[in-house]
Amino acid sequence: MKKLLSIILTVVLVACLFTACGAAEEAKVTGMYLSPAKLSYQNMRPTYNYYLTTFAHQELTILDDNTYCLIVSESTFSALELAESTNDAKGNERTNSITKYYGTYTSQVNELDEDLLDITISAPTRVVKTYDQTYWLDTDNWTDQMGKLVVPATGYDQTTGAPIYDENAEPWTAEQYLKSMAFSEVTIQANQKTFSFDFTELVFPE
Repeated sequence: MKKLLSIILTVVLVACLFTACGAAEEAKVTGMYLSPAKLSYQNMRPTYNYYLTTFAHQELTILDDNTYCLIVSESTFSALELAESTNDAKGNERTNSITKYYGTYTSQVNELDEDLLDITISAPTRVVKTYDQTYWLDTDNWTDQMGKLVVPATGYDQTTGAPIYDENAEPWTAEQYLKSMAFSEVTIQANQKTFSFDFTELVFPE
């Protein structure tokens, strides 16, 4: 009886280890590419008395199962002042966010330059985001609390620029949020020697 129990336990342990490792081989990264940083500026006057300066960059990772992860990192400051003769800088930190888009892609070597890889990424099927030390969300693991946090603002405070929300609004579903974040298919030219690509403007639904 003890010998039988020992055999059963051994089989169970082996099965658990096999499951933990995964029956199928995990997808491998085949390329990682980084864009240069992009600076953008918004003068909100005369409607609002504040100015926004945003720094952003992107990272694209592709895997051998034809899936991708595109990361967009953004930091926004208002009232940014840079001294001309010293290293002094002033600014009001406003928001920070990191957004990760997941989906599928196709690729081919550029016909005119073999150092370039033309990567066409489809609209994302999953979005994961962390926002300004305030919240995180994942469309594959959605909750009503996440839905409440992404309901669009109804307006903005004219003095501070802070968004105004309707506390009684219905929480968004994961499908609603994903639809708002699902940019159109786009082709990125990745340089395989410098592991880089030009900052890519993503086109979102209106």
